[in-house]
Amino acid sequence: MNIKKMLYSSNEKELLKALEIIAEEQKNKYAKDLFKMLKYENNIIVQEAIINTLKQLNLENIPDELFLNLLSDEKLLLKEFALSLLSISKKIKVLGKLIESEDKDIRKYALDGLYRTKEKEAIKYIAKCLNDPDINNQIAAIEYLGLLGANEYAEEISEKLKTAKNPFLITTILETLSLIGNEKTDKIIDEKIKKLNKPYLIIPYSKYIFSRKNVFECIDFFANNKHKKMIINDFLEYIFRNYKNIKIYQKLKNKLGEILIDILKSEDFDTYKYDILIVLNNLFEDEIEDILKENIKYLNDEGIMAAVEIVNERKLTSLKEDLQEVKEKFSEEVRAIIDDVFLEMKEW
Repeated sequence: MNIKKMLYSSNEKELLKALEIIAEEQKNKYAKDLFKMLKYENNIIVQEAIINTLKQLNLENIPDELFLNLLSDEKLLLKEFALSLLSISKKIKVLGKLIESEDKDIRKYALDGLYRTKEKEAIKYIAKCLNDPDINNQIAAIEYLGLLGANEYAEEISEKLKTAKNPFLITTILETLSLIGNEKTDKIIDEKIKKLNKPYLIIPYSKYIFSRKNVFECIDFFANNKHKKMIINDFLEYIFRNYKNIKIYQKLKNKLGEILIDILKSEDFDTYKYDILIVLNNLFEDEIEDILKENIKYLNDEGIMAAVEIVNERKLTSLKEDLQEVKEKFSEEVRAIIDDVFLEMKEW
């Protein structure tokens, strides 16, 4: 069977069969031919078959120029494919060269490819775009350095915050420094935020606080924040991660309990009542029974489901009367679940 003859056949079935054999048997020697074919092939079915075949081959010996030729092609599919191959084969130096391209889009392709390699070696090339002429490439570089844990660039990134005016740039810097920041960058951020009072900063700044500050500072931050509804989700996630640390400080635990019980009573936080009760259950032992009794009337369907779970978990038979009093205001499904718990109580 002449694979090369089949590969260049005008018969599509023969060509596709050749590609199938090359992929299955990993015939790497045909990789260069496939690159050349891909450049000029217009049949989308054949194009995709060539691409899928190349992904199965070892491309270490493919000249860099063949990758670069695909990247310079006008077809977006080929650009994306070349980028994917460069990332998969971890041709970091080739991608690093592309960072110096005059074309901002090529630089962005290179940035994406370098990040996809997940290699430490890629970091120094990504960092070159911290001062890219294109603001979107700067933003991508900052994001990728954070995701790759490039702590050595934290201070350089924080310095950009001093003059940054673009909202997306500022929020990306905050998100990145929440991952790789240090005490020096914390000071720069605190100084910058004092000068800004912008709605778009509320969520990224809260994420930064919940990543960088201790439990006392985080709880104070939430307690004094005027935008609790906007940051409640991140706050609850923070508490789920740190409730064991909070429990050892009685005063702090009680303070947090008061904050959560207060918002449990508000209809503004209906979406979060399930999570709030679960957090309270994690924080408090004997007190959870009274918390449920005093606040059961404020619960919606999601909240009462959490209450039922807690009652069932802790075998709180004393809550039967309270559940009975509020049962009728809930959906049929929830009422059925409450009735199931009443049956289970007989066996406790």
